[in-house]
Amino acid sequence: MKKRMFGHEEQRFSIRKYSCGAASVLIGCVLFMGGQTVSADEQATTGTIPEAAQVGTANKTQNTTESTDVSSRPAATQTTTAPASSSADKAVSVATETTPSQPTTVDAATQTEDETTNSSVDATTDTATPSTTAKIEKSPVEKEAGKEEIDVAKLMDKTQPAQQARLAESKVAQSVPSLPSQGYYTYTKRTEVKNEPKASAALQFYVNAGDRVFYDQVLIADGYQWLSYRSYSGARRYAAINKLVQSEPQQPVKPTLSSTGTLPSRGRYAFSRTTEVKNEAKWSAPTQFTFNRGDSVNYDKVLENDGYQWISYISYSGMRRYAAVTKLAQPAPQRPAQSQVTGTIHIENKTSQGFDVVVTNVNSTKGVKTVKLPIWSSQGGQDDIIWYDATKQNDGTYKLSVDIRRHKNNYGDYNVHMYYVQSDGSLQGVTGTTTKVEEPKYSVTGTIHIENKTSQGFDVVVTDVSSTKGVKTVKLPVWSSQGGQDDIIWYDAAKQIDGTYKLSVDIRRHKNNRGEYNIHMYYVQSDGSLQGVTGTTTKVEEPKYSVTGTINIQNKTSQGFDVLITNASDSNGISRVKVPIWTDKGGQDDIIWYDATKQSDGNYKVSVNIDKHKGEYGEYNIHLYYIESNGKVRGVSGTKTTVVAPSSARESIPSQGVYTFKKEVEVKNSPTMTAKTEFTFAKGERIRYDKVLDADHHRWISYVSYSGTRRYIPIATLTNEEAPKPVQVTGTIHIENKTSQGFDVVVTNVSSTKGVKTVKLPIWSSQGGQDDVIWYDAVKQTDGTYKLSVDIRRHKNNYGDYNVHMYYVQSDGSLQGVTGTTTKVEEPKYSVTGTIHIENKTSQGFDVVVTNVSSTKGVKTVKLPVWSSQGGQDDVIWYDAAKQTDGTYKLSVDIRRHKNNRGEYNIHMYYIQSDGSLQGITGTTTKVEGSQTGAKEVRYNGSYYFIQGKYDEIVVANKKHPMAANYNPGENLTAKAAFLRLRNDMIAKGYNVGYAYSGFRTYDYQKVLYQNYVNKDGQAAADRYSARPGYSEHQTGLVFDLTDKAGNLLEDTAASNWLKNNAHRYGFVVRYQPGKEASTGYMPEAWHIRYIGKEADEVYHSGLSLEEYYGFEGGDYASSVTPSKPTTPSPQTPSIPAQGVYRFTKRSSIKAEARMSAPELAYYDAGQSVTYDKVLNADGATWISYIAFSGKRRYIAVA
Repeated sequence: MKKRMFGHEEQRFSIRKYSCGAASVLIGCVLFMGGQTVSADEQATTGTIPEAAQVGTANKTQNTTESTDVSSRPAATQTTTAPASSSADKAVSVATETTPSQPTTVDAATQTEDETTNSSVDATTDTATPSTTAKIEKSPVEKEAGKEEIDVAKLMDKTQPAQQARLAESKVAQSVPSLPSQGYYTYTKRTEVKNEPKASAALQFYVNAGDRVFYDQVLIADGYQWLSYRSYSGARRYAAINKLVQSEPQQPVKPTLSSTGTLPSRGRYAFSRTTEVKNEAKWSAPTQFTFNRGDSVNYDKVLENDGYQWISYISYSGMRRYAAVTKLAQPAPQRPAQSQVTGTIHIENKTSQGFDVVVTNVNSTKGVKTVKLPIWSSQGGQDDIIWYDATKQNDGTYKLSVDIRRHKNNYGDYNVHMYYVQSDGSLQGVTGTTTKVEEPKYSVTGTIHIENKTSQGFDVVVTDVSSTKGVKTVKLPVWSSQGGQDDIIWYDAAKQIDGTYKLSVDIRRHKNNRGEYNIHMYYVQSDGSLQGVTGTTTKVEEPKYSVTGTINIQNKTSQGFDVLITNASDSNGISRVKVPIWTDKGGQDDIIWYDATKQSDGNYKVSVNIDKHKGEYGEYNIHLYYIESNGKVRGVSGTKTTVVAPSSARESIPSQGVYTFKKEVEVKNSPTMTAKTEFTFAKGERIRYDKVLDADHHRWISYVSYSGTRRYIPIATLTNEEAPKPVQVTGTIHIENKTSQGFDVVVTNVSSTKGVKTVKLPIWSSQGGQDDVIWYDAVKQTDGTYKLSVDIRRHKNNYGDYNVHMYYVQSDGSLQGVTGTTTKVEEPKYSVTGTIHIENKTSQGFDVVVTNVSSTKGVKTVKLPVWSSQGGQDDVIWYDAAKQTDGTYKLSVDIRRHKNNRGEYNIHMYYIQSDGSLQGITGTTTKVEGSQTGAKEVRYNGSYYFIQGKYDEIVVANKKHPMAANYNPGENLTAKAAFLRLRNDMIAKGYNVGYAYSGFRTYDYQKVLYQNYVNKDGQAAADRYSARPGYSEHQTGLVFDLTDKAGNLLEDTAASNWLKNNAHRYGFVVRYQPGKEASTGYMPEAWHIRYIGKEADEVYHSGLSLEEYYGFEGGDYASSVTPSKPTTPSPQTPSIPAQGVYRFTKRSSIKAEARMSAPELAYYDAGQSVTYDKVLNADGATWISYIAFSGKRRYIAVA
């Protein structure tokens, strides 16, 4: 496992060039001196190395092991003795004898500025000649690439003088390519850019081969040729483009004795033990690298300092190095007296919500200013750590109350450490302990009562409300059984003073549906979780309907009559009384819907004037309707009355002249009684008229006013015999083919004395007034009838009474009302069925079989929400059951998809019906028992844990299952062979994949690697990407980390996607997938693959982690596991200027927010610097901030 951050141009995982065996050393020397690049693929082996052998490279920056396989390459035909290879800082002497018949693992160090390859050399001489010609055969991959075979002896003949010159340590002339003092330079390889012309200077960024820059300086420094330029930020940059070449070799100086008499003052020193190399002759100075036993080096200086004898030399980089070779016999320096501290932690008042920490016996010889108590839960590493200050009590003890809400409400083990801030400001660790916060035994109660039921609704009263997690809100989802859940409303019940909760349900909010209602109950608990509690049903009955009303006709004259409504009542309530009135003549062409006026005695009254009905005499129709309180129109009653015309009032007047009015008259702009009255003439006034006419059952005189407008004045009412004959129309409406979805309207006997152009049919349901009215055009049939098909979906799917009226558009364009009727659309009797059966129960799951599936609305999908009773519904999955050939539906439930929970499981069933509605059907429960005797279980064999898979034994290694420290299996040969096939196939397909990889690691190696990460990033962060010793999957020999061609861990998108979707074909799974950190314990790693074998295919298609698939425990470390710990930093915040330049002392993450949990965008390394303009404190840290070149503000936590 390996961590690699993103967004930074530093190569954090490098595959160094190395070789093994004498022949390879010769190749390395030749290629190096010839200016060639040796790739990680160009290797030779010593003797015969079987497939199991590997070459490990120690990466100083990462403290991890990358391996490049050599098993697929032919071994060298002979072993040769080669010259000693001296690198930048050390010459290494390693024996080359191997036994061809035995597997050999060659450990090769990488060749860098301060390290050299452990090669087969003669350590007693500075030069040597090859005794045998070593010929390196090409691997199949090399042959395909067209590489030539290399004759080492010939190459050595050509390069021997340069090799000898390289072994000399004395100063020589340097030669480099000539460059103009300024101009453009195109980089030929990936090159580091620094702020100083020093090899040891901090890396700022990289430039790649092909990049171009304008430089203004060329200089020689620190063993390199540098070009320099000033960047856009104003900073001067330096890039080393050529390493100085030694052209004049100097013979080694004969050693002479030093003043100590124990070592010559200069010469060659062979190390007899592992020795640290430093840049100062101080024991406390940082170690740059080490020499191993048998290594040797030419030195030019011997000195004594800091209690040791040192040898010193100048490296090829120009750096002076120091190695302590002898400890001087002198008394060790006296250590300052340590402060004596005492203190005892007591845990008191433990509850499920927290505990008190009481500290007694507080004392320090340096004095105690503050008692610091860092506290964190064992869940999630230290991601909830808080450094508390304990409060001093009157009795001298210190106290702190801990609330687990400040620690993510975590239950389980808590770590309580204690530090003193002493009087001199130093931080002294004192002691620590642990305590456990038990999760409360969860309990929830609540009872639903239905009260005050009416035809309009009901009350819901909830009693006995309680939850061990507290109740913030009582939620009551309520819906009628009609239409699935299309009227569901999630109500909040109101708390009453007696502690109960109440809700009043009005069915008008539920589409006025009657019948069965569903009431479920959930609690929103104090932690914000939603807990289902219980549910019930109730029934809202149709009201026993009652309506009364009597129509009385009063005060009849030849000009009209009064309508009095008595005994008006409606069980649904009356909001208005409507009285439509029209004459028999002309159909309903004079209909008026009157609003009756309520009288003081409770009766209702309408006064009718025949002038509003075209002045017609004869029979009048009077109907009675109530607009009910729910908005519906309710027909009540009807009657008829007759208005008798008076004797003829016809006057014989001239066709024009002067007319004196005998009564007040109305003046209109048209000869119709319903026309607007413009003004009136009083009795006795006169007017000159020029026209007499009969219209609208009246005689009119007419004149043209001064404004030019013709006016009309009615002066007498005409009898029926005198009035113009009305239009004669006929037509009959028939309702046919009634279903629950609609009906047909057929019109026969269609005629009008004015002719019929169109038959209009306005149709609406009685629900909601006329809000769904549609004016249809009936279609004329071949037999002369007219027809219309009505679909209630166009009328809001309303059931009940429908009104069908008919009008003719006549030949002159006038609209003539003809007749009307009503019909009723009955609601279908809704029916739904379905039965759940639980079959094939095992400790790993069960089958759900659904039979008798039907719905009158049709069934599109059978939905089965399934969840375990553990943790509420946090594992609920809505499955689609699969239809079988026999018409049943089936689902197989695997508990691995439900957090491997056992115990009670809930299975509910819903139908998605043909109209898209969701209908709840039924539900049941079943129980998944624990593993039975003989079932799979995780076992331990003294070296590692394992479980019996379907085909093979599966090694289990995660944060809950460690391996023995002495378990050292090496790479598994089967896994290795499968890995090589996978890797080589990816390379052949053109993916960005390199030959190098990281494979097996020992317990001891992982211990060093993990501790480095802890020291660098802290334990909590390190635990997310690096395993503690004994817990790494790399120790199994079944794991491989792939790299890209540049030697970085594989994160290329195309390659990673291919690997994720194809690794199982080779027996591997990508072990750490996104979204699986809770079970695996580690952050996602696209490059880390684990060999499983044949069962990998099933693991891949399950979409589960190994923990989820096999059912063994995963997640974080057990609380009893104690890792090596970094030095605890002081929590004190340094003083930082408000703005300026900040130089980093350690690797520091760049973030887009001042929040510790924000993702890392990039980072600065120790020694790099940045100009900032802002300092702030947030999320328990001090941050500096600046505006990046992108214009976005960035944040870095510095303390």
